[in-house]
Amino acid sequence: MPQSNVIPFEPLLSAVDAGSLLGIHPVTLLRWAREGRVPHRRLGRKVKFRASELDSWSTTLYTEGAVCVAPTLKGEGT
Repeated sequence: MPQSNVIPFEPLLSAVDAGSLLGIHPVTLLRWAREGRVPHRRLGRKVKFRASELDSWSTTLYTEGAVCVAPTLKGEGT
């Protein structure tokens, strides 16, 4: 009998792979991760990304009309 609350495994992406998926430079993606603008995971000193989280994040950008600009954190930018 399969368990219903098992989360399927999703490989983590490097900044190069995730940047390629999003069409942005990996250094930009790492900067956005450091600033908290894009969903990411830290494994020690390494920064990794999940494709499903990036998909949801980019869909939110398009839905809100901010196609070219990553969302800013609260209190930032004014």
